[in-house]
Amino acid sequence: MRTRLLPLALALCACAAAQAAMRLPLLEEGQGAEAVTAALVAEADTLARETPLVATLEVETPATLEADLPGLRERLRGFAVVEEFPAGRTEANGRARAVWRLRLTPGPEGPWRLMPFVLTLHDARTGEARQALTHAVAFPEPPPLPEAAGSPECDLAPEWVAPGWRTFGLWALWAALAAALAAALWPLLRRAKRALHERTLSPEERARLELGRLMAEGLLAQGRVKRFYYGLTGVVRRYFERAHALRATRQTTQEFLAGLAAEPTVAQRSRDALAAFLAAADRIKFAGIDGTAAEAEAAAGAAQALIADDAERLRATRPDGARPA
Repeated sequence: MRTRLLPLALALCACAAAQAAMRLPLLEEGQGAEAVTAALVAEADTLARETPLVATLEVETPATLEADLPGLRERLRGFAVVEEFPAGRTEANGRARAVWRLRLTPGPEGPWRLMPFVLTLHDARTGEARQALTHAVAFPEPPPLPEAAGSPECDLAPEWVAPGWRTFGLWALWAALAAALAAALWPLLRRAKRALHERTLSPEERARLELGRLMAEGLLAQGRVKRFYYGLTGVVRRYFERAHALRATRQTTQEFLAGLAAEPTVAQRSRDALAAFLAAADRIKFAGIDGTAAEAEAAAGAAQALIADDAERLRATRPDGARPA
């Protein structure tokens, strides 16, 4: 009795295995003995992530045709191709069956598909070749991964680690460098800010500011009278250059006075006072005459009065406060 049941059990197992296999049709062309079919048959009925899948690509044609399969590595989506090789061709009853073996590893993410590819059919009788295009097939999605249960094995919360002495040393070095750079740049920034502010002042205000700066240098207390006269004439020349659009700072005294005589915006009394002031200053600067501190202070007062008188006359002739172009 057991001997009779054994073949039946084997047949049932084979039938169950055949039903469990995954078969995905790729091509159905023609009918009867001239039909051309292609299918992908897998040994498992489902996919499992990162578990190898053994599949067979079967192409059945008339015996007079020979199928040529292109490489499928670029046509598979969601798979890594481990092996791909032809497994032979058989003929029976006027039909031919060509087989290719594939060993695939499904990736963690889909979609898992075989895209269309071109199957070339060579006719042994005529030597001609024709092509057949398969259609895309989708593999059934694998079951979802089980959800992780329980608490995590490690605590991913950040933990503060105190820096070492080397880190503190680097911080102190960078802080010292930043402080040194700020100390070096601060006078330059103050000077630039002061220069920008001075450019917004009127010629009289700038001359008064420069004169006060010259007096603050203490040149007279140091006995440097000639150096004081150089600075004082520079203040006066720069004032007339700014107030009357002259080139006073780049001319000799004679050239400066000659240009001033042709300038209608300068009053005659200002020309006379300026000529007397510059002549007295040139005697100290170039004639080798030693001036006293009292004379230098008097010259500074004369320069201040000269500038104030000219500025007052300009304000009277320019009530809108316009400056020369």
